Amino acid sequence: MVLVAVALLVFGLSGNAAAGEREAEIVQLVEGLDEDELIVFEPDDVQYTVTVFTDVNCPYCREFHQQIDDYLLWDIRIRYAAFPVIGNAFEQMEAVWCSDDRQDAITRAKLGETIKAEDCPNPVADHLAIAREERFRGTPTIITPQGRIRYGLVSAAELVDMLEAEAAR
Repeated sequence: MVLVAVALLVFGLSGNAAAGEREAEIVQLVEGLDEDELIVFEPDDVQYTVTVFTDVNCPYCREFHQQIDDYLLWDIRIRYAAFPVIGNAFEQMEAVWCSDDRQDAITRAKLGETIKAEDCPNPVADHLAIAREERFRGTPTIITPQGRIRYGLVSAAELVDMLEAEAAR
């Protein structure tokens, strides 16, 4: 019985250490992304910033984006990176990134509109490579300031609760 308790304690601690290292790695990765290569929606008074790896064809990403004004009202800055995995998302996300107004283009793409733009140098393949290398499991992949990963749709209120709890740690 004591041996089991010691094993659980040791593995629990090493698991937490590994999680902490992973979170630190994710923070470094996200902070290393060039802001000019992201699509940023920013409130007047930024309290929190999250990076969201997104796909224009993902239904949960589309719903997340439909709530963009809610996130901004809660003073959450949203930085989109490309994670194209569904259908023609890769081509569409390249067109979004090559558009004159990326915010408008991503909004229209997430409404199902086909985006047309001239080819240009863009970070879509690089973002996808990061997502694959880090083994992100789905879209949207929401990354918090402390490197925690949350998959799927989350409301603005839930996200604020999560970010406040994280900041209090």
